[in-house]
Amino acid sequence: MMSPGPFMPINAMNQRRDSGGFTLIELLVAITILTLFMTASFGAVRIASRSWEAGHSRANATEQMRAASDFLRRQFGQLTTFTWTDGNDERIAFDGNEDQVRFIAPAPQHSHGAGFLIYELTARKDDDGRMLVLSFGPFDPGSADPGETDLGRHMVLVAGFEDLSFDYFGAEMDDEIPSWKQNWRPDAKRYPAAIRIRTSIENSRNAWPELVLPLRGSEES
Repeated sequence: MMSPGPFMPINAMNQRRDSGGFTLIELLVAITILTLFMTASFGAVRIASRSWEAGHSRANATEQMRAASDFLRRQFGQLTTFTWTDGNDERIAFDGNEDQVRFIAPAPQHSHGAGFLIYELTARKDDDGRMLVLSFGPFDPGSADPGETDLGRHMVLVAGFEDLSFDYFGAEMDDEIPSWKQNWRPDAKRYPAAIRIRTSIENSRNAWPELVLPLRGSEES
């Protein structure tokens, strides 16, 4: 048998070099892959976090809209018909245009208050667009003009709309055919049969489904 000489075969040298560890290129490739993996992982975490926050915000907005919708449906459903005398004319205690509606309804049960309140819904502008503001105050049946009552309490029902407006359905006079109108005339003899609240937000067709609220008072006018 031949004894090992001072020179080793080339194959043996390659085997020793291969078994000695990673080459510089292999380390660079591994680091690059690890970096890409970590970048992708952090990106996925950021996307998931933003999606959760957006979903949470949408859920809060939806709940807020649902609560406001339920409240308005209940209050319009309890709308009470009143009239007041303007000189020789008798007018209904209701006022409505594209940006505002004022009506009279009973005080909420949870407020432990008796009697009626004057409510005013307003499509008010702010820095972020439009918001639906509810104002209210006590109604004095002996008031000469309910429209002049100062409403001292204000609260924002929903905010963040790009557009917000009111429409009214019904016949303002006894001999008219009911139709949708943007304004309810001040000398109207009848209450509207329904109020429609139309909203929109940026990059979305509607913030709410089109909200149509029937008025109980229209049946009595």
